[in-house]
Amino acid sequence: MIPSHFVAILIAISISMLVGTRYLKLQYWHHDSTPPAITKPAVQWQLVFNDEFEGDTLDTNKWTTAFPWGRAGANESELQYYAEDAFEFQNGIQRIRAEERSMAGYDYTSGIISSYSRFHLQYGYVEMRARMPKGQGFWPAFWLLPVTKDWPPEIDVFEMLGHETDTIYMTLHWLHESGQSQSVQGVHVGPDFNADFHTFAVDWSPGQIVWYIDDVERFRTTENVPDEPMYLLANLAVGGDWPGNPDETTSFPGYYEIDYIRVYQHSYGSHIWLPIVVNNP
Repeated sequence: MIPSHFVAILIAISISMLVGTRYLKLQYWHHDSTPPAITKPAVQWQLVFNDEFEGDTLDTNKWTTAFPWGRAGANESELQYYAEDAFEFQNGIQRIRAEERSMAGYDYTSGIISSYSRFHLQYGYVEMRARMPKGQGFWPAFWLLPVTKDWPPEIDVFEMLGHETDTIYMTLHWLHESGQSQSVQGVHVGPDFNADFHTFAVDWSPGQIVWYIDDVERFRTTENVPDEPMYLLANLAVGGDWPGNPDETTSFPGYYEIDYIRVYQHSYGSHIWLPIVVNNP
């Protein structure tokens, strides 16, 4: 409950809609100067995986620069090719660079990092601190996919569209028994996430996922929570059906800047939630 002395108004809207064969539930939190009074629980943490991006090259013991299936986008309508050289490192920040550059039949290049074959987890607290790119057609994301390479499930820690830099999407995808994919999604409208760095996280435990932005809970679900090992991905897509394509207002290169990625094992009292597998060959 929001304390009565807060002047700000919190609007919570629950929307359920049937779109084709996908059932999508949205929980919408309107942002103002006072966030909801729900904060990250006090727990005991064990850091089990991290990259602080302090070097001048990508740590290939932790990351690959492609999907397990190749360097094309996850969506056929995306316009980028995921190049090996789409990364810059300075002052402890990894910058994923999207630019107008022809490669492998694509008009744009960008970057992706994936922990597939390096690290995976089943349950845990996964966090990134990052600053988002701004511009029509940019589509940064931080997400998890199953090591089986099946889809779904998929946990999206966040996605953002470059023309709406104040809006964060938090989504879980799963496979319904009918064989159709379904989703539940939270939408948070906040500050300009291009203006400064912010933290984005999920607390994934058996039967529940809770999403946090800057340590404040913004969404949660108990529907069809995955119970299998998953790996990490962070990428900057260009174009696609959802964000739309770049236009004359889009400034290249665009940068998705990542300060760190961390994964914790945590306990409530004496109970440890998650089995973690590190450096799985």
